[in-house]
Amino acid sequence: TGQWGPLPNIEALLLASTGYRVALPNPRGSTDRGSAWVDGLHGAWGRADAEDVHAVVDHLQATGRADAGRLGVCGLSYGGFLTQWLVATSDRFAAAVAENGVSNQLSAWANCDIGPAYAAESGMGDPLTDKGAARLWEASPLRLAAGIRTPLLMLQAEDDLRCPASDNEQLFLALRSLRRTVRYVLYPESSHLYQGGGRFDRRLDRHRRVLDWFRTHLPLDSK
Repeated sequence: TGQWGPLPNIEALLLASTGYRVALPNPRGSTDRGSAWVDGLHGAWGRADAEDVHAVVDHLQATGRADAGRLGVCGLSYGGFLTQWLVATSDRFAAAVAENGVSNQLSAWANCDIGPAYAAESGMGDPLTDKGAARLWEASPLRLAAGIRTPLLMLQAEDDLRCPASDNEQLFLALRSLRRTVRYVLYPESSHLYQGGGRFDRRLDRHRRVLDWFRTHLPLDSK
């Protein structure tokens, strides 16, 4: 239920200062449009949220603010999940960075520090019944790994209890097995939001990797 406010975050500042145009959409589930907007994501991960992000990108292209074929996407935590989902279900992005995401809702249910409670509150179900397990697996980017062809940088905090490393390593292994362009970076002794409050050298390394990934796979001078 987080939201982007009027002030840019660190990714927006870094990317914009390099020359990229950055959009910060607040899809359904965000708290900025009232309870009905939040409730619109209940049980609809990978559907309502992805639809809203694509709507924003469509608008940016229609108004000349973005070019088809020259789009990147990045996100952390839930945004990491959504980034994985977007590149698994669409080929419109040329480069992606997913950080501390969720690739397998089934394993996250047990391994996340708030997994069972959060899965229930968000309408995702539980793996204790066939129906619940099917719903969790349906909303898992790992299920759609074969569809990921966008170069993907995966950043992970080793001590993340909210989105544990073991979850995202499953997607990394799947993409390596499929011989896709993927890189996985594990930051030791780092927690979920290390990018803003972790050790400075690791934060700096992380910021550089984000910029380098987009510079490599979405160069500013490409036509």
